Parts: sequence; structure tokens; C-alpha cells
Amino acid sequence: MEGGTVDCSAVVRLSGDPTGLRGEVGKALAAEPRTVVFELSELTSFSREDLAALRETAQPSEAVFACQEGGVARQVLEEEGVLFSDSASEALAYDDKSLRPSGERFRTLTEMLLAARSVGDVLQLIVDATASLVPAADLVSITLRAPDGNFHTAAYTDPAAADLDLLQYKLEEGPCHDAAVPDRPEFLEAAELRRDAQWPRWSPAVAELGWRAVLATALADDAVARFSGALNLYSRTPGGLTDADRDVVLLLASHATLAVAETDAVTRNELNQAQLRRALDSRDVIGQAKGIIMARRGLDAQQAFDLLRRTSQQLNVKLVHLAGTLAARHEELDGPIAEMGEPDPV
Repeated sequence: MEGGTVDCSAVVRLSGDPTGLRGEVGKALAAEPRTVVFELSELTSFSREDLAALRETAQPSEAVFACQEGGVARQVLEEEGVLFSDSASEALAYDDKSLRPSGERFRTLTEMLLAARSVGDVLQLIVDATASLVPAADLVSITLRAPDGNFHTAAYTDPAAADLDLLQYKLEEGPCHDAAVPDRPEFLEAAELRRDAQWPRWSPAVAELGWRAVLATALADDAVARFSGALNLYSRTPGGLTDADRDVVLLLASHATLAVAETDAVTRNELNQAQLRRALDSRDVIGQAKGIIMARRGLDAQQAFDLLRRTSQQLNVKLVHLAGTLAARHEELDGPIAEMGEPDPV
């Protein structure tokens, strides 16, 4: 590993196995440069855990990554949706504005969301993208609140995030809990949980676990009252989320909101269609049964229906089930049909 400083930025070139290099990286970044470029082309192995460790070690600096075509780290960076360059010099060429998420990255994210097979896949993409686009976020999760008021964590980048959420549900206080209830503010945050008074039980408990800052924003659509929720970001660094780009967080929250709302609408539409199909099928089979009774007993349509309904009550069998049996097996049931009671007098 070798490090160098360039115009308030640091370039850290890693080679070999990244395991055990964390302490050395920390020493190289003692001056806390504005941006850290990790050059990963020469690594022989790389994992999601290695990526998370580098990000944490770089804080409070902004971590940027570079990896040549064919580098083992490149696949992990691509899978995690991390912005990276082909070389350290290319990464350093970016100005502050270009280090922010590009429209192309959001377009790619949108395409991935549209291709997702389920709402769970969509929400997982959202939390992974949030962790990538907001480097200061060590953990990200999404809370959903059901119509009955129960909370659950629908997606997370690490089980530790779900644990932090679950504690809020139990204590009935905390940023994601409060952001998911009606009349919530746009953002709920604490820059230093050790001194936070908003959540007197939750804040000190999670601060003891090493979590120091939090930011949550609501997921809700006023047109869809069946759900609400929150996008939650946690940091181990005091004030670590203070400079998080609020526009980026809101845009990601909007993606999640639309995904849940659309899925909710599609699910309800499919359910309504299925109910309609069942109703039509029931009407058809009842019509067939009525026709059979009319032909065999010489009754009109209303008399046939009344006889069918009365027999259903006497046998304690649902009318549609009785009608279905009669329609499917009427040749075998000539006797029972003949034994049906007399029709109601006209």
C-alpha cells in the first residue's frame, strides 16, 4: 500500500489482499483529506465487507474508487452501484459537482427499479443505492408501517440496521418510527445521539452501541393512505450525516414511495380483477344450474333460483358449490333433482 496527497485529496493504492490493511489506511488518512481515491486495480481479492471497511476508514472524507478493467474489485463496485473510475487520475479530475450523483446514475437506478420483480427487490435496490450515493451512511434501512399501525423493516444494508429499527418499534420512539406516522416533518435527524433529547430512551441506547448520527425521511403518498414508512440512514461518526445531500435522499425516498404505491395499486387491481372473475364464474355456474332445473322441473328462472337457494340452505352448502355440482354431474343426479322440494307458489 502506498499513499500520496494531491490538492487536499488523498490517493490510496491497495495491492494484494485487503484484509488487515485497515489500520494502515487509517494512518495514511490521518490528515483527513477532502476526498480519498482508493485505487483497487492491483487487489487480488475484494468483497462487500472490504468496501464497507474502506468507506468507514475514510470518514469523514469522501471515498471515491478507481479500478481498471479486469480488476477483481470492479465486479463488486458494479454490483453495489458504486461510482468509480478507470484510474486514480481520472477520479481526481472530477470537480466537487461531478462527485455528486449524476443523472446517468439515477437513470440506471430507475431502469433497475423498473426491471425489479417485486416490491421487496425495489426496496432493496433503494437502500443499496442510498448507501452508495450517501457515503457517510454506514447503515441504511426502510421502515414500512401497515394500516393496522404495525411497523416492520422491509429492506436493509446490514442486519444491524434492522436491529436499530426494531428497538424503535419496541420503544415507540425514534427517527424512523416518528417519520412513518402522520404529520411528520420532512426530515428527522440527530447529529450526535449522545446529546440527543428527541428520543430519550432510544438515543442513549444506540449511542452505547456506537451509532452517533441518524437521518430519516418519510415515505408516504397522500393519495395512498394504506401505507407509510421511512428511509433511514445511520452513521458511526458524530455529525456524519449533517452534510448528506438532502435532495439525493429525498429523490431516493420518492423512488421508494412510488414503488410501494405502484405495487399497492397493482396488487389491489389484480385482486379486484380476480374477485370480478370469481363473481362472473359464480354467476355462470348458477345460471347453468338454473337452466337444468328449469328444463327438468318445468319451472321459470325465478322459481328455479328460489328452489336452488332453498336446497342450499337445507343442505348447508354454499349456493355456488351446489350449483357447480349440479352443473357438472346433473346426469348422475337426476334422482336428487327430482327429490328437490316443490317450488314456492307463484
